[in-house]
Amino acid sequence: MIHLLRGPFEKASGPLVDFLIRHRFSASLLTLVAFLGTILASVLIYYQIWIIGASLFLVFSLFDALDGSLARRNNSAKPMGAFLDSVMDRFSDSAILFAIICYAFNVGNRDVFLLGLLALIASLITSYIKAKAENFLKFGSIGLLQRPERILIIFLMLLFPQYLLLGLGILVIGGYITICQRIYSAYQKLDQQSS
Repeated sequence: MIHLLRGPFEKASGPLVDFLIRHRFSASLLTLVAFLGTILASVLIYYQIWIIGASLFLVFSLFDALDGSLARRNNSAKPMGAFLDSVMDRFSDSAILFAIICYAFNVGNRDVFLLGLLALIASLITSYIKAKAENFLKFGSIGLLQRPERILIIFLMLLFPQYLLLGLGILVIGGYITICQRIYSAYQKLDQQSS
């Protein structure tokens, strides 16, 4: 899936990361800029300014993908930075889905509202399972819809809002499949550890 392109993405983004390092950007600053940009995109989506909101969401999501590369490149990767990045990612994911939920509530679209809530829950639980499992074992990237896939689906459905219902349906079905995959994988690995 898309997360498998992490290596090529890091290689392609190398010149931009070098530019950011030369201009004294830190990984934590990138994380915060990406978060604030996603909040701005969420406000635009709430007000149905779809194309600009979708474009900003994608740009700042790509910005967020650079913070880990920057930290590794200038040897500044620290647990605190990884923690901040993880927390801000959850806020960003929640903000954009919350904007869609609020939009649906305002226009009276019950289907988009309900699927938006289910997608938000799936997104948070997917991340929680990984975080919790990593307390006990090396978990890795597991599941059908990980964050890069979710970002691409959200971007496309915001760019083409007439397909909001379809995009949310994919997020919900894929999200709960991913939850099942992660629970099963965690159960297997924990069972192997205890035997």
